[in-house]
Amino acid sequence: MKKLFTLGLALFFVLTLSACVEEPEPTEFDYSDFEEHIITSYEFAASIEDERYIVYYYYKSCGACLSVKQEILGFFSTFDILPFYIMETSSATDNKVLEEPEYIPTILLMADGEILEKHVGSDEVRDFIEDYKDLESIPLDYDHFKTQELTTYDQALAIESDAYLLYYYLDDCPHCIATKDDFLEWAFQRDLRDVYFMNGATVSGSGTLPTELIILNSGTPILVVMTNGEFADEYYSGTDEVLEYIGLIGMGEITTNQYQE
Repeated sequence: MKKLFTLGLALFFVLTLSACVEEPEPTEFDYSDFEEHIITSYEFAASIEDERYIVYYYYKSCGACLSVKQEILGFFSTFDILPFYIMETSSATDNKVLEEPEYIPTILLMADGEILEKHVGSDEVRDFIEDYKDLESIPLDYDHFKTQELTTYDQALAIESDAYLLYYYLDDCPHCIATKDDFLEWAFQRDLRDVYFMNGATVSGSGTLPTELIILNSGTPILVVMTNGEFADEYYSGTDEVLEYIGLIGMGEITTNQYQE
C-alpha cells in the first residue's frame, strides 16, 4: 500500500511539473521587420518587369488591417515562393496608376505590372494566406500566366531569346488536363521569359501555321524549344514526355538540344 502511495505521489509531481512548463510566447511582428520589402510608390509597384510578385497595401490605423497584421506578417516571415512588397498607403509619394487598392487591406498577385489576382479585405487576405502557404496549395490556372500568353503565331516568332519554351495546349484535351497541374506548378517557379503559353483553340490564325511552327500540328500538349523566333529542332509531345522534360531540367537553365539528339 505504501509503495502504491509513493508511486501515486511521484506521478502527481510529474504531472504537476509538466503542467507548469511555459509555452513560448508567439513572435510579435512589425512592418519595420521587413524594411527591405517596404515601398512608397504606386508607380514602382506597377512597373516591375520580368517578375511575378506580390504587393500588400495597408493603412496604419485601419481596423481590418490591424486585425490581420500578425497573420500577414507571420506569413511573409517564412514566404519564399515569390518576391513581395509592402506599402502603407498614407506614405505613398505618388498617385495610383492601376485600379488598386480600392479598399484596404488589399493583396495583389502581379506579373510585369499587371494584376493577376486581387484580394480585398481581411477575410480575403486570410484566404490568400491559406492558398499561398506552400506551392502545392496554390490553385494555379492558366490565368496566372496571362502576361506569358501568346495570341498570335507572330508573337512566338518575334521573341528575342537564345532559348525559350512554347507550351501549346487545348483546354479540353485529356492529355493537357493530365499534364496541367504539374506543368503549371513548374512554370510558376520559372522566370517569366522562360515559358510562353499558346491555347490552340483561341490563337489568332488557327489553321494557318507558319512553316517555323508546323511542329505544333503534332498534337497536344506539346512543349517546343525555340531560339530567337525559330524552332530549335527539339520538342516534347504528350503528357509523359512533357513531364519527363520538366523533371529533368528542374529549375536549371533552358538551352537548346538538352535532352534530344
